[in-house]
Amino acid sequence: MYVARCDMEILHSLDELHRQYEEKFGERFISFNYADFKWAGDKCPGQVYKETLEQALLSDKPYHIVSHRYDTIDH
Repeated sequence: MYVARCDMEILHSLDELHRQYEEKFGERFISFNYADFKWAGDKCPGQVYKETLEQALLSDKPYHIVSHRYDTIDH
């Protein structure tokens, strides 16, 4: 998957948050993809992903969704 530069810069800065999430909940945070994390106003998908991760850590609830990553693949 091609990742835009603005998103990649954010995603590369999340190692510590990912580690905290895994320690806290015993599972990895959902992988970044554009099907699940879209532009929100002026926030790029990478920023939305980061804020979702931060919110999960603050709320003490793991983040679970049904990913739409493969919805467009039909074979």
